[in-house]
Amino acid sequence: MEELARNIQSQNYYLDEVDSTSFITTIPIHLWYENTSNVPADKFLAPEMLKASFFKALEEFPILVGHLKSDAEWKTYIEVDKNNLNAPEYSDTQSEVHFQTIRDAGFNTNMLPSTFIEARVVPVPPTLVGTSIKNIRAHVVRFKENSGAVVFVMAAHNVFNGYGFHCFVSRWAEIARWMQNSAADGSSAVLPRRSFVHDRSIVREIRSSETDALDSSLRATMLCSDPMARVVGWFSPNVRAMMIRYSGVTTDFINCSFHIPADAIEALQREAQEFAPPDIPRYTKNDVLVSLISLAIAQCTAWDKHEGKSALVSTLNRLLLNRFLAGPSEFTTLLPVDMRAHIGSLKGVAYTGNTTFQKGFAASRDLFRMEPSARLVAELATRVHRSVATLSERAAHQYFGILNRQPYGHLQYVLHQVKLRNMMYIANNTRSAFHAIDFGAGAPALARAPAHGFPNLVIILPGHPSVGGYEASFTLCREVAERIVRHKYWMSFVDKHDIDV
Repeated sequence: MEELARNIQSQNYYLDEVDSTSFITTIPIHLWYENTSNVPADKFLAPEMLKASFFKALEEFPILVGHLKSDAEWKTYIEVDKNNLNAPEYSDTQSEVHFQTIRDAGFNTNMLPSTFIEARVVPVPPTLVGTSIKNIRAHVVRFKENSGAVVFVMAAHNVFNGYGFHCFVSRWAEIARWMQNSAADGSSAVLPRRSFVHDRSIVREIRSSETDALDSSLRATMLCSDPMARVVGWFSPNVRAMMIRYSGVTTDFINCSFHIPADAIEALQREAQEFAPPDIPRYTKNDVLVSLISLAIAQCTAWDKHEGKSALVSTLNRLLLNRFLAGPSEFTTLLPVDMRAHIGSLKGVAYTGNTTFQKGFAASRDLFRMEPSARLVAELATRVHRSVATLSERAAHQYFGILNRQPYGHLQYVLHQVKLRNMMYIANNTRSAFHAIDFGAGAPALARAPAHGFPNLVIILPGHPSVGGYEASFTLCREVAERIVRHKYWMSFVDKHDIDV
């Protein structure tokens, strides 16, 4: 930490309200490496080298060692004080489990040491006063007989979106390889320079005061004043995190991982296209994949507390007492879409801040009660396609503008999402390149996003290059998880699945 402090400057990074909408979430990744070449323990992901390269990478990402604070005007910022850094969590642990054993168990994290860092969806400080939320955490677990290791990294989402997170992890890996190669051949090769932009002023210039390109629901949410957002805005970031963490929004969960072959989605894509409306000449794979997942989770979710308990109560609920007892009539699917490609000023710039636009669609419970089929997938895919198709540079500018109209805009936006009772969140990160992250031990045997604490959260990564397809991690309540592995239509597209119990 002393060397890190010498090599960075004290400064404040004021976050954009688009950043702050993600203050209750984290971005995690598990990278599993097998020691296939029997590299000696002191050379395979060498402990000192891996740790040194981690802190070396932080020199280029000083925002990760700052303290999250808010000023008198409720604006959130990260204070980097070189004399008082927010030390990251870094640990290196030995496991008594062999890599092959954990591979055979589907890379089940429950087999890892109890000290293994859990992926909490809401980053919380150890105490309300005197401590800060950690912006970055890393944990390396080494398996029995030097058979392999897993590298777990997790970052606060208000610092990064997926692009920025990948920038950090890949830079850490690049520095590790450089250190390893320099030590091996005694060379003095210069570390390649990279340039990353953490200053949010680059996006402040694009804010628009207009709102005509935005969804009516978003305008309605953000143009009114939510008293609760004002109340929460008075509290410190630490208190806000604690309020969300222990409010009951997060819950007990289990993680289900599914591998979906590419040809299965391509076949469904062709079949669903037969039912597409004239204005959609071709569904994308994203349209179909997201719709299939949305269908499966919605059909496996109890829409209200009465369903699945008593036929009599359910019948009375639907026919007689619906107005008073029933849950919401729609299921909402939120789809984070990176706006980076739609913002001209960010092209060619390694901007690490958040540029995520929350798109989405709603479908009625009656629609989800239909028999699952390609026709139903097409109905949902049409909604996905039309929702994502409305994204443009004009809409991106207006999105930044409307969230930044008031200093508690992110709280108003988050509280609106929290109120949605039947909701799922599907993040399609199939363009990410985590399977190429090489710390000097080659490519990982598997890259997987672990479970979070919100139910109905799905993270999709590309499958391993050797098999292709899609690796989807679901965070589900236990009863939903039990139903989804029995959902015949959904499971017909899955060739492998694992459940952490």
